[in-house]
Amino acid sequence: MVSWMKSNRQPERQVRDLMKKTAPARLQELKEGDELGPVLLKYPRLMDTPGMIEQDYSMLYPDHANNLYEKWNAKSSRKVMDWAILQGSGWEKYLKLPETLTEEATILAALYVLPLVLPTGMRTNSAGMRFKSSKTDATRAFIDCQPVGTNLPQYLQRNGEEGTRKQPYILVLGDWLSPSQQFLVVEGIALPHGSTLAAIDACSKAFYVLNFEYPAACKAVWQFFQHGCYSVTRASSDVSALVRSLVTAFNAEDE
Repeated sequence: MVSWMKSNRQPERQVRDLMKKTAPARLQELKEGDELGPVLLKYPRLMDTPGMIEQDYSMLYPDHANNLYEKWNAKSSRKVMDWAILQGSGWEKYLKLPETLTEEATILAALYVLPLVLPTGMRTNSAGMRFKSSKTDATRAFIDCQPVGTNLPQYLQRNGEEGTRKQPYILVLGDWLSPSQQFLVVEGIALPHGSTLAAIDACSKAFYVLNFEYPAACKAVWQFFQHGCYSVTRASSDVSALVRSLVTAFNAEDE
């Protein structure tokens, strides 16, 4: 099965069936600490067949796979925005929201506000000094917005050479309120998705499927999705009080 998939991308239905059958062995290899590069060489269809990361996640957590789509809507997004306003962290100057938000814009705004109101993590620079990530660092580690027309191969090569993008992240081309394209970027490969929410869903699942740690700068953001939306746990998951507060507000029953 493995050797056949290395050489064949079609028929897609057969590829998906074989990827599903080989998922337990693949997930175990990554869980045991095997390096990702050789695993991707062994299973190249994981990166070039749409939905394979999501399918592997469904094997791990079948009861949680659709949680983000079920929970993230205009009403729950409004809860996030209301909670953000209560924090008073000056995030408005970063987002520069229009006076009136449509439902779609509210859903996007609630996603982008997360790295601006949740705690940022510690980073280590090239000199080995540790310092607290800025809100800009946290935002870019979560979703990197680039202009329409960005040369994607050059962008991916530059980020790979800088060595600053080891964990999965989201790349959006265009204005964040009206994006042109959305990608999950992992191992220097940009995987297209139909919406920002879909890219976030795939990215959140990639941390589990590919056995990545959360990036320090925006660790709290992914912990919120983990606990507030997917309701799954990870080992050594130290969750801050602010994350817990937002999870409670997000999941609160409407009065």
